[in-house]
Amino acid sequence: MTQKTKASCGFKSIRTQLVLTIGLFLLVLLALCSVFILRNVSSRFRNISDSYLHEMASYYSETTKAIIAHEYATCSALKTVVEQVENVPPAQRRDFVNAILKQALIANENFVDTWVVYEPNALDGLDSQYANTENHDSTGRFIPYWTKVGSTIECTPLTDYENGFWYVNPLKSPTGILIDPNPYEIGGKTIWVCGVAFPIHGKDGRPIGVIGLDMSLDTLSSLLKQVKVYDSGYLSLISDSGLLAVDYDSENEGQNLAAYTDSSTGPLFQSSKSSLQPFGMTVKEKGESVYKYYQPFKVEDAKEVWFLGLNAKESEITAAAKAVFFISTVAFVLTALVILFVLFLIIQGVVKEMNKGVSAMQNIAQGDGDLTVRMEVKTDNELGKMYKFFNLTIEKIQNSIAQVKDAATHLTEQGATLGDSMNDTAASANEITANIDSVNKQVQQQGRNVHEAKDALGSINSSVNDLVSNIQSQSSSVVESSSAIEEMVANIRSVTGILEKNGVTIKSLENSSESGKVSIANSVESIKKIQEQSGTLLEASKIIQAIASQTNMLAMNAAIEAAHAGESGRGFSVVADEIRKLAEDSNKQGKNITSNLKVVLASVKEVTDSSEQLQNQFNEIYDLTQTVARQELTIMNAMHEQSEGGEQILEAIKQIQDVTASVKGSSDAMEDATRDANVKMDNLMRLTEEITASMDEMSIGIESINRSINEVNDMTHKNTHSIESLGEAVSKFKV
Repeated sequence: MTQKTKASCGFKSIRTQLVLTIGLFLLVLLALCSVFILRNVSSRFRNISDSYLHEMASYYSETTKAIIAHEYATCSALKTVVEQVENVPPAQRRDFVNAILKQALIANENFVDTWVVYEPNALDGLDSQYANTENHDSTGRFIPYWTKVGSTIECTPLTDYENGFWYVNPLKSPTGILIDPNPYEIGGKTIWVCGVAFPIHGKDGRPIGVIGLDMSLDTLSSLLKQVKVYDSGYLSLISDSGLLAVDYDSENEGQNLAAYTDSSTGPLFQSSKSSLQPFGMTVKEKGESVYKYYQPFKVEDAKEVWFLGLNAKESEITAAAKAVFFISTVAFVLTALVILFVLFLIIQGVVKEMNKGVSAMQNIAQGDGDLTVRMEVKTDNELGKMYKFFNLTIEKIQNSIAQVKDAATHLTEQGATLGDSMNDTAASANEITANIDSVNKQVQQQGRNVHEAKDALGSINSSVNDLVSNIQSQSSSVVESSSAIEEMVANIRSVTGILEKNGVTIKSLENSSESGKVSIANSVESIKKIQEQSGTLLEASKIIQAIASQTNMLAMNAAIEAAHAGESGRGFSVVADEIRKLAEDSNKQGKNITSNLKVVLASVKEVTDSSEQLQNQFNEIYDLTQTVARQELTIMNAMHEQSEGGEQILEAIKQIQDVTASVKGSSDAMEDATRDANVKMDNLMRLTEEITASMDEMSIGIESINRSINEVNDMTHKNTHSIESLGEAVSKFKV
């Protein structure tokens, strides 16, 4: 299998990743949308179901209420008529009431009985006359009970009324009451009736009896039982006491509703009776969830609250929502599959075009590195633009590789040249190190000489102390001092020679660093400072020559004064002669120093001119070369200070000469001059120590320069190898 096939078929292919990523995103999005929509649909269906159940319950509760209210209103009307019986003659009152009760039964087919019970002698005061007569009891109380069986209407006396709730309760009530449904037997058939009873009031407002009627619930039961809530739901009617007046199962009628007295649901009924607000609840019946909705209602001004119950299975209520959910789910799944298929076709086409670019990049990365390949741009979409910019990118890479190849060739040549130059530079630096070590040894020798000079000055001091007694000892001390000064001058001459060698070495460093033109710029400035300091040394040399001339003149004057002194001045004459010779030697050495410094200045100028050609190379050598320049400046300053010390010594010798000239007058003045010369020698010794320290620092600096040059040399060789590797790498590309 080829790489392309693996990329196309493998899990890591962009086609698979896009299909999976976008597909999963769409599936999640569709799932979220479906859940959102279905939840809203389910919620709306539930609201619709609740509205439907509420409207149904409201409608049938109002219908039931209207039927019962007709009975209630009829009884209320009978009550009103009966209360007018006092306008009828007493002997006719009983017939008047019976006629009204009988007529009510005839006018209403659903009424099964009417009845009235008067308190003793409350109707007409004639109870005793009707004792034990038809439709009366033994006391003669008026207690007719009219019943209707089919088309036959009969009247019988009531019994068991004294303690019956249907009589006692209405008698005490200010309004009519609804009597709980109870069984009623007509023609051998038991039916359920709903009764209404009202108190009868006399003119004084006192209750004097009760009138009532019973209505068959068959019509209402037939009406409610024929109603279907969804597929198997039903309606029920519950009385104020919780008795089932109507139920889909006739065997339940007359039974108390268990939920009415249950501790968890009973408070709901009581609260609804108070607020007359409907409520619903879900219960388990035979393993199924059943939703029960109860609509409370009152009839006219009766205090009793009845309930119309609506019972429906939750599965039937949510059946429509489930059907919509199923249809919506199927629709969403089909939509997702169609979208995924279309998405697959689109991505397949895109990946096919992208594989062309993959093949081209694979050929460059793993093939022969052909940078002349170009992609064919067919469209102006994102892929077309990608191929367009791919071609431009490869073209830029091709041009860059070609330039790198040319640059690598040039760098290889320059690297070889740079390596040779660095080898020469390293050799020159090593030579400078050797010269500085030699100078350092000379300076150390000079330090030892200074110590010796100090010891000589100590001898001079001792001789001056004895000058009063022995001038010859003083002359010997001056001679010793002259010798020390000659050694010091010789050391200065030696240092000057070392500086000349140092100039030659710097010249060699200049020749070796011709290719470093950029980084040597600050080094040129340092060398210029050295040139300026060398000029200062020339001035110092001239001063030394002038001092030597003056010393020579003073020596001549001393010789003249010694001649005037005769025999006593012979020793001083010898001293003057030695001082004159010292002055001549100093003058000669000053001239030699001037000549050598001019040569050094010329060399430094040549180094400066040559170093300006190195300003474009050796950036890493710059700081170390600057250090050399500073050390050279330190040496020059030290030499200048040593020259000043020599001047101070010459001044001290002049003071000794003055003291010797005035030795006749004051030996104390000669002692002071000797002490002054000792102080000057201490200064010279200090300057010598400073020069030694400076030479040590210069030696450390040149060693650092030497290490840096060697490191640069190593880096040059590594750079050459890197350039060769770069050439081999770019040669792999075809441009």
